[in-house]
Amino acid sequence: MKKLIILLFINLSLLSGLSGQEKKLNLDAYLALVKKYHPLALQANLNKEKAFYVRLQAIGGFDPKLEIMREQKVFNGRTYYDYLIPEVKLPLWYGIDLKGSYTSYNGEYVNPENKVPENGLSFLGLSVPLGKGLLIDERRAALKQASIYQKMAANEQQQMLNDLFMNAANTYIAWLNTWMNTKVYEQAVILAQNRLNGTRQLLQNGDRPAIDTLEAVTLLQTRQQKLVEYRTQLLNKKNDLVAFLWLDQLTPTDPTKIDAVPDQGVLSLILPDSLLNAEAAVIAAANPEVKNYGLKISQLEVERRLKLEDIKPTLNFNLGLLNSGRQPFNNLNTNWIQNNQKFGFTFTMPLTFTKQRAAYGLAKIKIKEAKYEQLDKTNLVTVKWNNYRNELSNLEMQVKIHKEMIKNNTALLAGEEVKFKMGESSLFLLNTREQKLLEIQEKLNEISAKRVTTIVYLRWISNNFY
Repeated sequence: MKKLIILLFINLSLLSGLSGQEKKLNLDAYLALVKKYHPLALQANLNKEKAFYVRLQAIGGFDPKLEIMREQKVFNGRTYYDYLIPEVKLPLWYGIDLKGSYTSYNGEYVNPENKVPENGLSFLGLSVPLGKGLLIDERRAALKQASIYQKMAANEQQQMLNDLFMNAANTYIAWLNTWMNTKVYEQAVILAQNRLNGTRQLLQNGDRPAIDTLEAVTLLQTRQQKLVEYRTQLLNKKNDLVAFLWLDQLTPTDPTKIDAVPDQGVLSLILPDSLLNAEAAVIAAANPEVKNYGLKISQLEVERRLKLEDIKPTLNFNLGLLNSGRQPFNNLNTNWIQNNQKFGFTFTMPLTFTKQRAAYGLAKIKIKEAKYEQLDKTNLVTVKWNNYRNELSNLEMQVKIHKEMIKNNTALLAGEEVKFKMGESSLFLLNTREQKLLEIQEKLNEISAKRVTTIVYLRWISNNFY
């Protein structure tokens, strides 16, 4: 009977689920390790570097270009012609190309229009688009789109980290839930074993019938079976957890080397009121995926402008100064410019612009598609945000209710024990009360873990992760 008297004390200790002096791995420390070593976190960090090179590639469209033309013809010992024309082109912002060249042309049969002074001919001029390419061209479009891509890459990096943290945090919480239930049933098995020992003692003293011993054995076996299931689940959940933990040089962590237990302090995690009470529209606007749709539309708008520019005739004016020798600025004055210059233009135009108009129409359709996708994504984020908030409110209420249920069922169990000691109850009823308390504790653990999972989802969708 003495062992049965300590029933209530043992039951209260099993509900606490504490783990003594074991090492604890808290959620923040766990996520910090994930962020530092996980391959997906390292991959996310590459987005910034990739965006840098995309923009650098676009800037390369404005690189100066050196071109050298050299040709010589000698036949029967005679030099028909021998020319050398080095040229430098410097692309400028408004589609203008700055050109500078030097021409050396010699030989016995040089075309008169190609003849130059003996010391050569220098040229410095501009190529100016006044039709297609005046407002925007491929070089400027590429640079603008690359600048937008830098912002998109930052959002993609953040979303990749958010997704990684969400999956890792949910795995941690599932591990914690299984660990708490395992501790509950470890204590429950001890309690059932003590009750079996006490029942056997009562049987030997002639105070209880033999059927009570069988009842106690059945209870012990049921809880042992449940404990085996939870220990197997705990081992699997631990393996899932360790899958997110990596070491230096991208080395996976050995699960057998992890001897820590989860920290139950995460169950008290709360969201700040400023975030919890935020409007859904504000949350949607801060979501990285929603923001990227806006940036995608900006990129498509640049493409649309480029396609619109194609529905123009090409009209390029070429003008420049000529001077003898390698000094293009020698003897510069008004008379010199009037008498030593080169001017021309190029004009081309499709007669129908069919291809260009079709490309422009497709560009506008792409923008509409992206806007529809943006609206859909914004709505999904809004709905999820409201649903997660509702679920959190519901779960917090359930946690309070189940804590009261545990308090009340603990009192009922204590009363049933008193009746049992007075011979007014049976071991079956006592076990039933105790099993009910265990089931409520399991449900409380599940709800508490689900509550934290919901907070994780709220942080994930609002871009307010760790």
